[in-house]
Amino acid sequence: MGDISEVPGITDSVLPLLREAELDTVELLTSLEAEEIMTRLDQAGRRLAVPGQGPSAELVKAWQSTGRDLLRKQAVVPAPEAKEVSLDSLQGAGIELSSVPVAKVLEESPPGDRAGEVVRKTGLEGRENLREFSPRDSETVESKEPDIAFQTLEERRDVSLRGERRNRGMSHPDAALVRWAALVTVAVMLLSIMAVLALVTIGIMVLFLKVQFHWSITLLFLVFPFCLILYLAQGTKARCRLCGQRLFVPKKCGKHVRAGRSILGHTFAVARNAVIFANYRCMLCGTKTRLKD
Repeated sequence: MGDISEVPGITDSVLPLLREAELDTVELLTSLEAEEIMTRLDQAGRRLAVPGQGPSAELVKAWQSTGRDLLRKQAVVPAPEAKEVSLDSLQGAGIELSSVPVAKVLEESPPGDRAGEVVRKTGLEGRENLREFSPRDSETVESKEPDIAFQTLEERRDVSLRGERRNRGMSHPDAALVRWAALVTVAVMLLSIMAVLALVTIGIMVLFLKVQFHWSITLLFLVFPFCLILYLAQGTKARCRLCGQRLFVPKKCGKHVRAGRSILGHTFAVARNAVIFANYRCMLCGTKTRLKD
């Protein structure tokens, strides 16, 4: 407990008055109300026959604020600094060297080399045989230790890809609906593209090759409203199990980094994977989902 004399602002002439009022610690000064402290000081002043008026309420509150700051500073315990312990001190304390854990240090690769992960044993076990070397020599010896594991970025990428292949994703409760919606989406997009190519080819043949076609060729234009109605009725029903967004409806927003891609866009890629591979990744949240067990 801190003594009342440690509080800055309390003069020697006020200390006897505070001790007479049984306010001899900083904790007591900060725990009581300012009115009660002033009452105690008035009673102590009458007992000691101290002339004049006691300290004001503002002064008492200033003492309390300063005392709280002092207590907060005393409560902060500095963190112990790391110190290197010699082998002799460990042996003198009765601690076996084999019982000391070995730390693993991750070091950055030198400039110009491929980035990788270097794991090296260190600690007293590694320093036991290097005590007669200089610090520069010890660094050279430690860098040539045999216990070094190096893993390139290519190897780490292969491991992640193998883990990706093993990840089958979560199952979808409406797998049949998703398959049907994906099949409709793929069929509608391919049929629309084929109709456009057919119309372009017919137009070129009519303009440049003077080929005459029957009027029934114009029925190809009916393919587009048919595909649109079929897509709106069946292709937009499937939703992602996690984010709840429509799976085969394109949106003008950022797509997930792992979303499937194709020359016809993300929507076609998701529908294609659902039809061919029976699994897909949501182009918005990136969740992998399987459509069969």
